[in-house]
Amino acid sequence: MSEYLNGAAFLNGKRDKGQRRVNAFKWDERMEVLSALRESRPEVFETLGTSIRMSLGYYENDKKNAAEHGRDVTKESN
Repeated sequence: MSEYLNGAAFLNGKRDKGQRRVNAFKWDERMEVLSALRESRPEVFETLGTSIRMSLGYYENDKKNAAEHGRDVTKESN
């Protein structure tokens, strides 16, 4: 079913899901702290719940995509 939905064109053109995620990206201090924790103390980071670690993964992916699309992803710009 999703293959049909992904290939669908809407009245105003095909949706650009990546661009929508880039536009929605907001810098989050809590996620930045988690990212630093993963680098500095991986043994503590591994004890965190799965949903927190997944959220960090989504955040970092959106941040990377925003930077690739030319958005400034630093704290001062958000």
